[in-house]
Amino acid sequence: MRFFRRRSSPLKVALAGAAFLIFLFILQKEPGGRSEAGEERWLRNIVPGKGQVLGLMLGAVHNLRDSMPRLQIGAPEPPREPLPGSPPCPAGVYTAAELRPFLERPPQDPASPGADGKAFRKERWSAEEAREKEKGYEKHCFNAFASDRISLQRALGPDSRPPE
Repeated sequence: MRFFRRRSSPLKVALAGAAFLIFLFILQKEPGGRSEAGEERWLRNIVPGKGQVLGLMLGAVHNLRDSMPRLQIGAPEPPREPLPGSPPCPAGVYTAAELRPFLERPPQDPASPGADGKAFRKERWSAEEAREKEKGYEKHCFNAFASDRISLQRALGPDSRPPE
């Protein structure tokens, strides 16, 4: 009984840890000695799927890391001087010429993909298109094929927001 006194030595801690591990090992052993052949069917199907899920998660993490923008801070720009001969406008008031867009909007085709807020639908996919679509899902987790075909200069349909 002198061995179990209050002072703990590294030998006592090691013996207690080894006894605990042996106890856990005995608890993990199944009663009846069932082998792998008797395992449940759903348990065998989980193991191959685990590798696929881990692969998808790691791929998404690597794509996220690669898609992070590289920030570069530039020197501040000096304020622009008004053009000589132009009348000064008070703050918050703009002339009609200043409000006109810099580039005119190109003519829009109402039958184009995504026009007027319609969904992008494609009935038949060629092998190359399907490969490009899957590559976009794998790399960006969205349909990059459809995104590349929808015009940026499109009408989005009627405004669905409630009036203020």
